[in-house]
Amino acid sequence: MSSSQKRKLPDAANKQSKKSKKEECPHKERCYRKNPHHFKEFDHPLLNNFIKMGDSVVIPENLPQPRQVYLDQLAILKPMLMSERSDTIKENFKTIDLTSDAPSTSNEASSSYQSSAGTNKAKVSKKSKVDNTARCEKGTMLEKLEKNTPYNIFFTQIPKSPETLKESNSITFTDLLCPSLGPLKSSLQINFMIDIDWLLKQYKARDLHQKPLTIIYGDDWPDMIEFMDKFCPNVKYHFNKMKDPFGCHHTKLGIYAYDDESLRIVVSTANLYYEDWNHFNQGLWVSPRLTKLPPNSSSKDGESPTGFKADLLNYLRTYKLGILKEWISYIENADFQEIKVALVYSAPGKYYPKRNGNHLHRVGDLLSQHCHLPAKTSAQSEGPLSWGIIAQASSIGSMGKSAAEWLRSSLLRSLASHKASPLPNNSQATLSLVYPSVKNVVSGYFGLDSGGCLPYSKATNEKQRWLQTYMHQWMANGKNRTRAMPHIKSYCRVSPNLTKLAFFLLTSANLSKSAWGNNIQKDGGSYVRSYEMGVMFLPKFFDEEYFEIENSTERKNDMLFPFMYDLPLTSYNKDDYPWCN
Repeated sequence: MSSSQKRKLPDAANKQSKKSKKEECPHKERCYRKNPHHFKEFDHPLLNNFIKMGDSVVIPENLPQPRQVYLDQLAILKPMLMSERSDTIKENFKTIDLTSDAPSTSNEASSSYQSSAGTNKAKVSKKSKVDNTARCEKGTMLEKLEKNTPYNIFFTQIPKSPETLKESNSITFTDLLCPSLGPLKSSLQINFMIDIDWLLKQYKARDLHQKPLTIIYGDDWPDMIEFMDKFCPNVKYHFNKMKDPFGCHHTKLGIYAYDDESLRIVVSTANLYYEDWNHFNQGLWVSPRLTKLPPNSSSKDGESPTGFKADLLNYLRTYKLGILKEWISYIENADFQEIKVALVYSAPGKYYPKRNGNHLHRVGDLLSQHCHLPAKTSAQSEGPLSWGIIAQASSIGSMGKSAAEWLRSSLLRSLASHKASPLPNNSQATLSLVYPSVKNVVSGYFGLDSGGCLPYSKATNEKQRWLQTYMHQWMANGKNRTRAMPHIKSYCRVSPNLTKLAFFLLTSANLSKSAWGNNIQKDGGSYVRSYEMGVMFLPKFFDEEYFEIENSTERKNDMLFPFMYDLPLTSYNKDDYPWCN
């Protein structure tokens, strides 16, 4: 910026603002971020000064970013600052009673979820909503697990869509605490966003609110620590502050320990607060009961055929936290042989092939070893390239000026792998992206607020308009879920007749380099910024050739694989635009 340009900025932007506990954003006036987590870590004097102007704020035209970028940032930052100054939560501290048996009767919704792009308000509230269902009305959770064996995939109930409440694999958070699963001894929740008040009320609905609970979280809400210190003696916690401002602690993992020392693992796409469990489509995998190994067993005993146990231990050890030692011990002493899915995770750092810790490498390795596709034996036969790859996500990162920069050169190289073609370069496989359009969101149950879980930046989209040629609408009429926006993330490869899957990945990882891993370098390494976790379903480990998702005359399996959105996909029209925040 020239000196003449600086003179046109508000005076406070050229001076050090009042002393802040936060470090000033290194990008300064050039900052384009719209992630609330970024604004919690870094101070922005320019934006602070704009906020002081009130409704008469004027954005100078000579700033390095488009005017709309600053307006979007102000819409995020202003409510956050107001929330920090508010005494409301502290007043609630004086009156809140988590031991009362009286259920919450307030109709006031907890703060609207805006993920990494919208307005965030304090999540600790006396009037935070209890889940829509406190009991397993359609049968116990154990019965639901038995009905959904062997895949154990579940979706969240959507109260606005009553049909979803009747589905055998549709659950609430309190279902995970159902006494049919066993007397709960303690639990571990690793997540991004946690409304601790809401979460404890879910436990209270099962009379488990005094059981030991350990949480590791990635988004530090105002006064959350003060709340836990004052009112949650049973809660051990750690705020996992990211060193990389572009990374995110995005994993959604639950581990439940029971009185008989058995365990259950839950890998999910849902944050832990009201809207994520009632407004948006989420996916969960719930493990079988993992019994304790016999005495004198080795920590390497009781391994899953997919290596799930070792991978989970390696993931937990990446944190290097004392509060996880007992959970690592629980896992070391548990029998994982009944688990048929493979664990896929990302943890910040640089990784090479044959190592877990990076979605690109791990998915590519698994598919290269275990994914079978029909060989093309004639001009009329299917062949691998006739099986299309579908990526479905709730957010999209920056991918570059063309598909060749990362989407096809790195991501598709991983997703297109199979036994006959490991890590193919320049794959010609078809790649389709399912992501809600503006029309999808506007027609959602909550109108424009339906897009709160879709933090794709408009500025990013404008730089990669080419991506829209890959995009398809969010349509889930078959599951009565079209008007509930998807926070679920899934990746799969589907047969030409749309009845079979070669693999299915349920994960917290959105379509971004931060989540999956940066471009694969010449040495084979790829750097990943975020914590993510998912589970890979491969037919081989279920003694199947393929997963069947539709009835057909050639059906071989007793049970169809749970699939949320509609096939065939519905392409964007020429006038459609992806929902952006």
